[in-house]
Amino acid sequence: MVETGNRYMDNVAKIINWGHWFSFVNILFVLIISSRYLLAAEWPSSLLGQAYLIISWLGHFSFLTFAFYLIFIFPISFLVPFERVLRLIAVLASTAGLTLLLLDSQSFNLFRFHLNPLTWQYLFNDDNPQTANLLFVAIPFLFLVQLTTSELVWRKLKPLYLTRIGPKFAILFFVCFLFTHLINIWADATFYRPITMQNANFPLSYPMTAKSFLIKQGWIDEAEVKAHQNDAKLSGRTIKYPLREVTLDPQHQQLNVVMVVVDALRADMLQPDIMPSLSQLAAISTQYHHHFSAGNDAEFGLFGLLYGIPSRYWPDIKSNQLAPVLLTSLHQAGYQIGVFSGTDLGISPLLNSHADPVYVAEQSGLEADHSVIDAWKTWYLNQSQVPKFSLVHLTSVADMQVPTGYQSRFSDTANADDDGNLADAMLNSNQFDDNHPLFRRYKNTVSYTDILLARIVEQVAANQGLDNTLILVTGSHGQEFNDRNTNQWGSHTSYAWPQTQVPMVIYQPLQPSGIVEQDTSHNDIVPTLMEQLNLTDTPSRYFSTGKNLAEPIKRSYVLLGDEREYVVYQPEQIIELNDKGDAHVLDRNYRPVPNVEPDVSVLMQVLNDLRRFYPAQ
Repeated sequence: MVETGNRYMDNVAKIINWGHWFSFVNILFVLIISSRYLLAAEWPSSLLGQAYLIISWLGHFSFLTFAFYLIFIFPISFLVPFERVLRLIAVLASTAGLTLLLLDSQSFNLFRFHLNPLTWQYLFNDDNPQTANLLFVAIPFLFLVQLTTSELVWRKLKPLYLTRIGPKFAILFFVCFLFTHLINIWADATFYRPITMQNANFPLSYPMTAKSFLIKQGWIDEAEVKAHQNDAKLSGRTIKYPLREVTLDPQHQQLNVVMVVVDALRADMLQPDIMPSLSQLAAISTQYHHHFSAGNDAEFGLFGLLYGIPSRYWPDIKSNQLAPVLLTSLHQAGYQIGVFSGTDLGISPLLNSHADPVYVAEQSGLEADHSVIDAWKTWYLNQSQVPKFSLVHLTSVADMQVPTGYQSRFSDTANADDDGNLADAMLNSNQFDDNHPLFRRYKNTVSYTDILLARIVEQVAANQGLDNTLILVTGSHGQEFNDRNTNQWGSHTSYAWPQTQVPMVIYQPLQPSGIVEQDTSHNDIVPTLMEQLNLTDTPSRYFSTGKNLAEPIKRSYVLLGDEREYVVYQPEQIIELNDKGDAHVLDRNYRPVPNVEPDVSVLMQVLNDLRRFYPAQ
């Protein structure tokens, strides 16, 4: 260091030099604390993903630390050119920064969320004294370490300067930071999940993406990008489903199972004037009047029915090609399994190992439903006397189609061929009206589907009777017609009851009929069937987050959503939660409730459900 004779400039230069070395030592402290993220995060399956995790760790936290110096301490060096005062400010600021990092790593270690109002509330909850105890020890320790570091660096400025190691480490950290963003640009463009799955590992991490730019420049092919998106060879997060081996109970029952799932079937459609056949079956069955799908579209609804776990796991189940425990157990028990669907929702490939056939109609709408039922009838009649499980997925209700010449139960419906009139009807309907032509058309479609359901039940009764067959009829999701006067239509637009609440009718031989008013979920069906058929003695918590509906249900919520949004239905309210940990409260009609905080204890249970099948490090 060269002195100029200007006392102010010399002091500022020495303080800035000290600040650089003080920041460098703090980078080492930050890397030590942030190593907790490496232990808590999912370790990538590929060598490239593992290398990226280390590189991004070095680059990201060194950048954060140095940016903190440039934004906060560096400007103050010119305003307060007094080394003792400046050093004290830097020590206090660094202690606060390291404390926040420690708290964030604690939050991530416990919940896989970074600090937000929800996790902050839980960390400092009166029932959770561990955080306060941690800070009671950590803050004085960090302050003493920072104070000692500040003094040692100030005394050893010249020897540190002569070592020349500062520029070398600066280059290393800069290269790691640069490579973090360049590699992520490539990984995002090619959907390389072992890298893109790491984007939420570190706090304040926003790695660069340039997919649109690369496509526009012609450097990557858009069709090839879409092909990569569905490439089954691209591995994702490690998921352990089931959590332990599900053993077959040799004393299992031999009941046949027929599961019928109707797209877009609202819960309030189960009425004698709309669905007389299903109402007759419901009268001798168990009805669940407050039953919710696992999501608000067909894909997540079917996933919840077949897997019994929250929809958050669906991308990783699909990536790892894991078959449902329910079908695996049925296959081991000697069941013939057939799946018949009006559309391919991406689940079919995961069923091939156990289901024969997996039939997907080539037609669409009403023709698909007729084709599906014909294929199911042929398969059902040709099966031997061994027990059989069949899933029949009907889709025409979502398209609101009825055959030409069908005698409508509800007259003056919207013209099925006039899409323009339908669009106008939607836009001009400011208030829900159950006599609206569009809603009457929907009810006519449901009524015709009820005839198709009757054919399935009649076929079961004619073939082997109802004495040895469990029949389950439900919907994959609901359908909204501006019921809440919020201009919400169709599905996959909100998690309010019209889009998520569906009928659930379970007929079981020799079981009394009944009505259940408690909230239930599609995630309950897997443990219900597994235990009702006596397929296993393995507790359901190892393969599902649901409950056996045949037993008294002790729960405080049902969980639905997709891979990014989670909705918690409680008896008196709803909590909406996203993958960043932001949460707010709504009433049961899905309207925001101001000045009400979500129940932290319930959300901690929800977070446990959302990470239960991801193995701990």
